[in-house]
Amino acid sequence: MGLPFSSPINSQKQAEIKELIEAVLKTFTLQYTKAYGIELLKKIKEDVNAEPSSWQLSERPKGSYKKPLKTGYLTKQGAIRKSWLRRFFVVRPDYKIEYYDDEETYNKDEKPKGMIAPCGYSVSRDLDKDLLDRAKEIAEKMGVDTSDIPAVAKYPDFSFEIHHYRRRCYFIHAETEEEKDEWVRVFQQCCRHCHGFNNPDPVAQAAFREAIRRTRWELGRWGYWTYGGTEEQVLSDLIVDELNYTIMRDIYYGFKGPYAIRMTIRDKVLQMLDTLVSAAVTPAYKAMEAAVKALRGRVEGMIRQEIEPIFEAEKGIKEKIKNAVMETVSPVLSEKVAPRLAGIVQILTSPMTDAFQETRNTFDEKITHMQRKVKENRGFGDEMEHFFHDLDSAPRHCMYDAVRKVDAMETPLWALRQFFDEISPWKLIWKAHDQLRKILDNAMYTFEKELQDVAEETNVKSDSGAAEGAILKVKESVQEKFAADASAATTDYYKDIMMSIVMPFLLKIVNPDEADTGAYQRCCS
Repeated sequence: MGLPFSSPINSQKQAEIKELIEAVLKTFTLQYTKAYGIELLKKIKEDVNAEPSSWQLSERPKGSYKKPLKTGYLTKQGAIRKSWLRRFFVVRPDYKIEYYDDEETYNKDEKPKGMIAPCGYSVSRDLDKDLLDRAKEIAEKMGVDTSDIPAVAKYPDFSFEIHHYRRRCYFIHAETEEEKDEWVRVFQQCCRHCHGFNNPDPVAQAAFREAIRRTRWELGRWGYWTYGGTEEQVLSDLIVDELNYTIMRDIYYGFKGPYAIRMTIRDKVLQMLDTLVSAAVTPAYKAMEAAVKALRGRVEGMIRQEIEPIFEAEKGIKEKIKNAVMETVSPVLSEKVAPRLAGIVQILTSPMTDAFQETRNTFDEKITHMQRKVKENRGFGDEMEHFFHDLDSAPRHCMYDAVRKVDAMETPLWALRQFFDEISPWKLIWKAHDQLRKILDNAMYTFEKELQDVAEETNVKSDSGAAEGAILKVKESVQEKFAADASAATTDYYKDIMMSIVMPFLLKIVNPDEADTGAYQRCCS
């Protein structure tokens, strides 16, 4: 494929680019096929070992919540003409962002003007600094003196950006600083929670992530790599990053002329790369996906039939091994590890306990507010679900006090990381945020289900006394389940942290030659 402009990339470099694209796709295809088989076996094993759920609250079905997380007007810069136009923004429950010409268009259920899938994006709130930092980074890659960089574009007050290093970026401004802060928080949440993968199969998703990780290892790229988007977008990002590491670095550095001209050439080269990579990735990934899906259809039943008895036997063997190992391990854990774990647990327990108490307070406040509204309304009337809107929105809008309690763990977790590399402070904190929201969402959903069941047996539509009694009865029932699930969730959460600390000791005892003795010595000395 030839280049559509006078390019600094000669035919030899073009051939190298195409060759590298093919090589990365070949490596990924092998890793994906292998990982899919492994993940399928894991799934079968999980099914065999599955036990009845111990959670007492009912889980809200995915996709059942339809109400937007946030709506309102913002001003967005156009992609081509760069003019600023006021749009009505709608944040969907799946964290995708739509924008319309106006609120009236949205209320008519018409097609949105545009949609932002923010998976893999970040929110830049300090535009002047971030744009200048990016310009300096690009200048260094092209061998340009940073003093030659022109002044960055000036944006209106209260502006921010939904940014991706390869895809379209969105420049937006609010009317006030307070409004900007509110929207930035919501969009940050969207960037973190939006799921980009198109394939809903959990086996395929797990295989894709593992294949991405192992492909990077095969390429010699170690360390953490942040990614997000559809499968094809993520695979394209991986390939373009590899091209930048290996071939494009020298090409960028060889651009001639003033900064503005070099940037124009660079933009055109990046467009060319995107075209080449997309043309290769799209058919390759579709072929991979079709191949493993067909293979699964042919072999899954046979695998289950042959291997389920093996997994059943494995459970018994593991139990015997565990008992034998613990006879050796338990004395060491009791003497060396337990005293230190007790102090760690004491430091970390309070924030999580306090956070769940705040979450419980939110539940109680919302139910009490419902009681008042029902009393004023003299019953539920014919639209009970109307009273549920406030409950449904709470896990998405009323968690500030609870998550602040969890954020208090940041300092002690970073202190622990100095000794235990496996601990990832913000990953653990975000997991806690998610768990708090999930428990509250399940509590609200359970309350709604049980209240509807009670409503079938009593006159809650026009009898405020019956309605208040039903609310109180269900509230007490859900509170008990909430307390049980909050306790179980807290225990599971600390198990993850403790395992990061304990595992080096277990490995040292079981296999001294292979274990990381550093963590063991640091804590036992």
